[in-house]
Amino acid sequence: MEMQLDVQKLKTLRESRAWSQSHLADVSGISLRTIQRIEKSGKASPESAKSICSAYDIIATDVIASKNIQADTDTTFSNLIRYKVDGFTMKATAVSFLVAFIIAFLMTN
Repeated sequence: MEMQLDVQKLKTLRESRAWSQSHLADVSGISLRTIQRIEKSGKASPESAKSICSAYDIIATDVIASKNIQADTDTTFSNLIRYKVDGFTMKATAVSFLVAFIIAFLMTN
């Protein structure tokens, strides 16, 4: 299953950091040939897309071609949390909420 990524966004992200394709390949752990193919066609495996996004410290929806983005109309608590903390790991978020809860509890006593 391949994902269609926005080629222009990928190139812009790489060029804004003054990275060569070779440097992106090193940082992401993907072969140079794969980087070249993705920037040409926009087609990437989910694993490759995840590796590239990790290298740029972004989430996959930032580079998915807009025609493939499906609106998530189901507003649930977990979707809201994912949206609010997209740059954080869930573990770090849970620790932050726990610390805030403890502080609030101690301040009320």
